[in-house]
Amino acid sequence: MRHLDLALLHSFKTIAECKNISVAASRLHKTQAAVSIQLKKLEDLVGERLIDRGHQTAELTLQGERMLEYARKMLALSDEAMAVFTQGEVCGTVRFGIPDDYASAFLPPVLRTFTERFPRVRLKIRNDISQNLFTALEGGDLDLALVTQKSADGNGEILRCDQLQWVAASTFHLDMNAPLPLALYPHGCGYRRQILASLSGNQRDYEVAFECTGVTGVRLAVDSGLAIAATSAPLIQENWKILDASSGLPPLGNVMIELRRSPCESAAAVQFFAEELRKHVTAR
Repeated sequence: MRHLDLALLHSFKTIAECKNISVAASRLHKTQAAVSIQLKKLEDLVGERLIDRGHQTAELTLQGERMLEYARKMLALSDEAMAVFTQGEVCGTVRFGIPDDYASAFLPPVLRTFTERFPRVRLKIRNDISQNLFTALEGGDLDLALVTQKSADGNGEILRCDQLQWVAASTFHLDMNAPLPLALYPHGCGYRRQILASLSGNQRDYEVAFECTGVTGVRLAVDSGLAIAATSAPLIQENWKILDASSGLPPLGNVMIELRRSPCESAAAVQFFAEELRKHVTAR
């Protein structure tokens, strides 16, 4: 009698969510070849083609969509069983770093679910720009960090990749003859470097109208109509509009959200927190 292996289902689910085998391999900390082999094993096991592989994409077939439903149910049930038998034992401290904008977008459901499952675990959370979080990880001051990257270096787990978008208040009028009024995070922020590099390459005049230390400042700057900003899909507010190519603004490229770990061995509490964070960031 054939049985579905949870490891194969986990790899398949990751490929389906990433829609790219290379990105899925990075998230799973496996080689692309190893992930392809796992997918082939699962397809051989069920006797159906589950993923149509393109040059850069991996799209679900009709049978793949059906299998994804079962994979999610079985993996969720496995997580629930583990939580039932381990939540009374897991304790300790998780030191986690996250930029302010991603904290507002992703953390509330993560904290609510994790603290209910593991009430004996103490969370210490630091809001800061990615550059400072890298330093804190290397210095041993953090166990985990969610950071933004322009390109992957192989040292983090890619959770998602989003296009960086120009945004403004819905009533904002863009004057192409005047310098762009920008709302920017402080020096050292990856978003800031990416935005200014694109404008410099486009030779577009700008002025820093708002220099913000956190997401509240950016929202105030954009909501007021006094500045535009650039951000990724999970952070775009309902009352904002996207300034597309017709606006004459230069493209900004993509930004990746990575989960980075301390080089030290992770405790069980850290691993469970990473898994909870992974589920919510990839699903958003």
